[in-house]
Amino acid sequence: MVAEYELDSKIYKKENLDICYFITGKKFLNGILHYKLKSGSSQEIYLSEFALKENFVSENKMCEQSKNSVSRLFTRIISKGYQTGKSNEK
Repeated sequence: MVAEYELDSKIYKKENLDICYFITGKKFLNGILHYKLKSGSSQEIYLSEFALKENFVSENKMCEQSKNSVSRLFTRIISKGYQTGKSNEK
């Protein structure tokens, strides 16, 4: 069984810890618990408890991890050889 998240708690997307969502509601759809999520820049969405477990981390778990000054997404871009500057120079 998946642990339940509390209402009004923060969760963060695992791929990019800079993206934060608030849990604003819970609802059972087809026998599966779904959470209503809201971020500052998006509309409300519903995600299943399984999707949350796989793609998100709670604020408590995130605080246990070491804090990085650079987002994980940007770190991935850099590690794949992202270069700045004019790419059409000859």
